[in-house]
Amino acid sequence: MRSEFVSFDSVRDNAIKLAHTIAREWGIPDIIYVSLRGGAAMGNVISEYFKILAGRKKRVLYAAVVARSYTGMGTAGQVIVDGWTYSPEKLRDGQNVLFIDDIFDTGQTLNSLVASILDTGIKREHIKIAVHDYKIRQYLSKPHPVLPDYYCREFVLEKPEDDFWIHYLSHEIESLTGEQRALHYEKGDPEMKAALLYLETNK
Repeated sequence: MRSEFVSFDSVRDNAIKLAHTIAREWGIPDIIYVSLRGGAAMGNVISEYFKILAGRKKRVLYAAVVARSYTGMGTAGQVIVDGWTYSPEKLRDGQNVLFIDDIFDTGQTLNSLVASILDTGIKREHIKIAVHDYKIRQYLSKPHPVLPDYYCREFVLEKPEDDFWIHYLSHEIESLTGEQRALHYEKGDPEMKAALLYLETNK
């Protein structure tokens, strides 16, 4: 499977622009949930934007949920939720909830998390989903009921063979070839090379 590498600076800049769009079209959320690990880079930037925008007018809660479904590059398994730093049971009717993740790929994780919020009685119109990348899999006969409301980039995949792996340079260092490590991480830094080589030879 081919890979695309996305720099942290690109994610940061796109997150600021996306937060601006959300603010103008939807307003300031009451709580932001970031899906760890992938959503952290986007979430930190967007929460900072809304914290500044809200000022003393309102408090924007920033929380995390640890959820996972990937078992390897391009492989998805069952969604497992390890925990929420702010329980959905504490949410009140009418609060606006913003979910942030790096990518809507298979859609399993975000649909599972949104279902947990809906189960508390929060209505769908009070929940928005923001991702950096949105893969639209046209070959699926039954798309997920919950899709992203806001995204930075979209990719239309007409068949499974069109799929590719988006590698976020902000945190992903797994499944790299030697050439990819040298190009995107080491960049002539001998300490970085030694650190990544250690991972490769001691895992």
